[in-house]
Amino acid sequence: MKEGLTARTVKGAAWIGGASVARLALRVVSVAILARLLTPHEYGVVAAALIAMDFAAMVYGMGLAPTLIQRKDVRPDHVATALFVALFIAALAAAGMWYAAPLIAGLMQVPELTQILKVIAWLTPFGAFIVLCEALLARHMHLKSVALRPLFSFTIATFFVAIPMAWYGFGYWSLVAMQAAETIVGALTLAFAARRLLVWPNFSRHAFSELWQLSLGFTLNQPFAYVAQNADKFLIGRFLGADSLGLYTRASFITTTAASLFGNITRLSVFPAMAQVQGDNERLRNAFLKSLSVVALLTLPTTVFCVIFAKELVGLLLGRQWDAAVVPFAILSGALYLRFCWRVSAAVFQALGRPNRITAIHVLRAAALILCISFAQSYGLAAISAAIVAVLALVLAIMLAVVMRDIDLPMHRVAAVHLQPLVLSAAVVAVGMTLKASLTNIP
Repeated sequence: MKEGLTARTVKGAAWIGGASVARLALRVVSVAILARLLTPHEYGVVAAALIAMDFAAMVYGMGLAPTLIQRKDVRPDHVATALFVALFIAALAAAGMWYAAPLIAGLMQVPELTQILKVIAWLTPFGAFIVLCEALLARHMHLKSVALRPLFSFTIATFFVAIPMAWYGFGYWSLVAMQAAETIVGALTLAFAARRLLVWPNFSRHAFSELWQLSLGFTLNQPFAYVAQNADKFLIGRFLGADSLGLYTRASFITTTAASLFGNITRLSVFPAMAQVQGDNERLRNAFLKSLSVVALLTLPTTVFCVIFAKELVGLLLGRQWDAAVVPFAILSGALYLRFCWRVSAAVFQALGRPNRITAIHVLRAAALILCISFAQSYGLAAISAAIVAVLALVLAIMLAVVMRDIDLPMHRVAAVHLQPLVLSAAVVAVGMTLKASLTNIP
């Protein structure tokens, strides 16, 4: 049983990880193209719209997806009820977004949002359906389907919709169309992958009461998670405008995209596996340490490389018109390790059925972000970026302390898995600085 679970987890993580790397590579290529066709203002407008879209996702989520994964037994009536409730609430969220579009545009001080939000509102039912399909596939460890379908939808939406539209001068509407195409194609492909697990939506009071008992904790966590994940973008857009928001989203592109894709691995592979051994602390400790080791090995050398070659990377990926993003890019690269570790720690809390821990951390993170960004906004985007990294480091330190206490993990074991990544990072610093110094006069 143990070997079977380990093998399935590793295989699933490999599929999702491989697809995530491929998707990240495609995203880098697409950003390199789109950044030369669109302006920071156009990126900022769509980034502001996605804040509202994330709010709708928070509303219709209701913690039902993680509940379907974490719950030990799931019947067809549970699935039918979860689908019915999620789609019903998504329809209400869509109507709310449609009618609140002018108010949101005024609040964000971005007039273009009114029409964009009315288009994005139609995507919320598809988003709710995607989340539940992914949860069902993850519960049954059908992770190959979960991994490949989003890669397919992203490729279609980006290279066959967004880039041609941007080339022909559609501006920010090319990004809106990309979001719509990716969501709709993703919903259709995941529906095909999960067709044997899906049932017709139907409401059962008994099934809902059973789901609600566990999903309440996940549901209460979501508003705080939303604020914590979007406070930086909202405040930057509000204080500094759409141009600065566009610069910030591109400067943080590598860290947020990589962390989001890694989050798929933890959410759809590591979390389901941990949930199956939630009563065995030793196995949880081993899984947590292995995850931290992989995270450190991947992110720490990458971070120092991005800091050393920040100017060259921004010029290569985005073009010279984005030079103002160089310093924020270098600073925000330091958040890569922090964001990855956050997701591994959150997977432990979810597996243990303790979403209240995540809620408390999100409250702390949101409050600290609002306070620090409000103070730093008068000093510009670089100061805001530094404040964000400092908040993430503080919150992660607290989160790790709680995780280690919950699973009885000594500090020296956590430190030991970081030694090899730190040595490798030091080597990258030495080679990178030497290379950069020797090539100073070469374009």
